[in-house]
Amino acid sequence: MTGKVDLNDSSIMRLPLLVTCLGMTASVQLAAPLSLQAQSEGWLLGPNSRTGENSKVVPSDCIEEADGSITCDTKIENPSGDTPARPTYNPFNN
Repeated sequence: MTGKVDLNDSSIMRLPLLVTCLGMTASVQLAAPLSLQAQSEGWLLGPNSRTGENSKVVPSDCIEEADGSITCDTKIENPSGDTPARPTYNPFNN
């Protein structure tokens, strides 16, 4: 079968389906970069970045039970100049 095209060949019949799939794939790839350009913000935590010598553990939301026991949530308060983590800001991910 050299030089002849068999119209009953299944690969020729699949050509419109292949072209449709390639077109849909290309449209998805063109739309993807728009969603990938979102802004992001993060917090970089390093060793000893959450607490310092001047940090205080402060009780909050204390509850006294019937048996006299007290349970509290705690939070760490850092001095005003000591931030718990270093912020990072990236306007667009490229």
